[in-house]
Amino acid sequence: MTSSPDLSRDPYAWDIAAWGGPPRLDHASSLREEDRSVERAWREPGARIVCLDEAGRFDDDPFGRPITADDGGSPRAEDVFLGRFEGHPWFARRDAGPYPAVLRSARLTPGEREVASSAQAVLNWARTTRRCVSCGGELVRTRGGFSAECTRCGRETFPRTDPAVICAVLDHDDRLFLAHQGRWERGRVSVLAGFVEAGETAEQAVHREIAEEAGLRIAALRYLGSQPWPMPRSLMLSFVARSDSVGRVDGLELSWGGWYRRDEVNRLVDGGSLVLPPGASVGHRLIEAWLDGRLPLPEP
Repeated sequence: MTSSPDLSRDPYAWDIAAWGGPPRLDHASSLREEDRSVERAWREPGARIVCLDEAGRFDDDPFGRPITADDGGSPRAEDVFLGRFEGHPWFARRDAGPYPAVLRSARLTPGEREVASSAQAVLNWARTTRRCVSCGGELVRTRGGFSAECTRCGRETFPRTDPAVICAVLDHDDRLFLAHQGRWERGRVSVLAGFVEAGETAEQAVHREIAEEAGLRIAALRYLGSQPWPMPRSLMLSFVARSDSVGRVDGLELSWGGWYRRDEVNRLVDGGSLVLPPGASVGHRLIEAWLDGRLPLPEP
């Protein structure tokens, strides 16, 4: 197998392992405990902000901008303190935009991607969570936007993350199972994925989803890594698996699918018959790693 991409040579390159190390974005949780600390961070020289429009788009060339006097002397109630990145405080704001880049395909360094993922996740949560789930009282944002407190009952609320599994399934001839959802653009395919249901482990979710959607029985399974996917609030847990089943899509969630060799995928993609997932997605990275012979084997 070939080695993983050299991130030091291409600042925009990343693979699944890029999410496995220490965070490049320091969440600076201690600063969020006091509003005065967040306000001081806002006024620091070099403090930066990334703005997202209603569709979650932002500028990626350049990514973010310095905070200026026009932004105000302190953050707005709806602004979010993301933490420190490359030595500077970073904030996020929702405004009218419009902006050109989306997280699925934006050209970002791994650190910038952490900033953008955090910004989108917390701003999405703030937009959709305005009332207390216990009493219906109005929520007031606290801790720099990463929590909220009910003005009626005092209950504290935090952003919610929904775990989901995504799995590259191989057969014993090293073919990859790819499938198409009916709501996707014509020809688009990906590996198999689904949400973890209440009361099951991530591994059990892989077995269940793959059996339900594609009729595949898993003989070997290996966890690879995770990727935040805040559209609106998922955490993708990636796996590689081996199956000895023929497989058949359910015809409901998946319209069509089957086993593909590398040369078939390359030929069909070049000809426009197959469209792979967006380059920033973990699904794309799993397929790309398989095509390059870098995908780890599922067997111990």
